[in-house]
Amino acid sequence: MHSVRADFDKRCAEIKDYLDWLEDTESTDHSIPKGLPPTMKAAAMLLLYNLVESTMTNAVEAIFDELQMRKVAFDSLSTCLKVAVLANVKNVAADKLTDKLVAITTDIIGCTFDKAKVFNGNVNSKKIREKLTEFGIKTTNAYKEERLNAIMVARNRLAHGAESFGDYGKDLTASELIRDFERVSTLLAAVLNDVEEFLTQRHYLSAV
Repeated sequence: MHSVRADFDKRCAEIKDYLDWLEDTESTDHSIPKGLPPTMKAAAMLLLYNLVESTMTNAVEAIFDELQMRKVAFDSLSTCLKVAVLANVKNVAADKLTDKLVAITTDIIGCTFDKAKVFNGNVNSKKIREKLTEFGIKTTNAYKEERLNAIMVARNRLAHGAESFGDYGKDLTASELIRDFERVSTLLAAVLNDVEEFLTQRHYLSAV
């Protein structure tokens, strides 16, 4: 989890610096071309979404890394984790899977995990709750942040060209973006705490 937290902290620092600079441009004259600030504010929504999906994906990957590192056998997993691993099996071609399997009880966990397919670009509060529930992670947060859905929708519209960056960003303010960042980073920090507790206490194991 150390590398996951380090990546999260790094991305948060980068976004904070960017948003602080945007806020400064609203209050002082930096001779920035008139149409550029709205575009930069829209880009901030992509940065926020990137923080959400990358942190959640890294957190899920950390769980599978832990299981592989400890060579946890499939039979020892909690029911939730067994279901999650078996759900991953259907996404792997049988011939590729058998080439990687030496000891099926331990290798199947890592061989079926594909980081690229954890979320597929649609992460909001509902998806976060579903993923934590899927792994049987006990939560200390309700994980109901409405702005996450707005950020996801913005990301999809901008990434797929449904709306220009200038048009989307023209009504955004730096203070609104900072507020969104604070809410998102607080929620993600809670996710990392819950995942770390899950791993530290080895709740991924079946009850004895």
